[in-house]
Amino acid sequence: MPCAKLLICDDHPPIRSAVTHIAKELNKDIEVVEAGNAVEALALLEQHPDIELMLLDLYMPGMNGLDLLSELKHRHASLPVVVLSSDESRATVIDALERGATGYICKSSPTDLLAKFLEHALKGNIALPTAIVSRSNAEAAADADSAQDSKRGAAASGLSPRQTNVLTCLLRGMSNKQIARKLGLAEGTVKTHIVAIFRALKVSSRAQAVIEASRRGFAVGDRYG
Repeated sequence: MPCAKLLICDDHPPIRSAVTHIAKELNKDIEVVEAGNAVEALALLEQHPDIELMLLDLYMPGMNGLDLLSELKHRHASLPVVVLSSDESRATVIDALERGATGYICKSSPTDLLAKFLEHALKGNIALPTAIVSRSNAEAAADADSAQDSKRGAAASGLSPRQTNVLTCLLRGMSNKQIARKLGLAEGTVKTHIVAIFRALKVSSRAQAVIEASRRGFAVGDRYG
């Protein structure tokens, strides 16, 4: 399993301990660092530049997780951040994805399911609540005829290598400007690629793209280069 260092940011020590235990069960060599709030998390990220994945609670004292997500997008644009929250509302999941989260795990999930979601995240895959992905499928089915639906897989596999790179950056929560800098492209070129990606995935927003990519089993990939 590629992830070597994990940051857990949650104000409840028992939650941090439980997630640490699950992570160690999945990968005995993983190193886990813990933060109880946003300030501690930001400090640890400066002290440990080799952190490869962050698990983030949304409701903590001081800066909440959603605001921290926005801050992380500016400070650590390439860091995958997966939300770990008791809030299962679709609106909150969408908000987190729009702010740059690469996944969302519900704390109420049974231990075996929580372990499965965490394993996906540690491997660099997108982890989202099943209900969110399933609902997206239902909505898409209502909006698309059968001919369009049958072409979805082909459209995704038809992405060019450059569009795949842009999609990978997009799934890491990076802004157009950050993607342009990362890939050495003009910002206008990035926008053009994103339009093509949205068309291929049949979505109209970044959050929808993350959900659809999750449905297709798309890995975040090359997360730290």
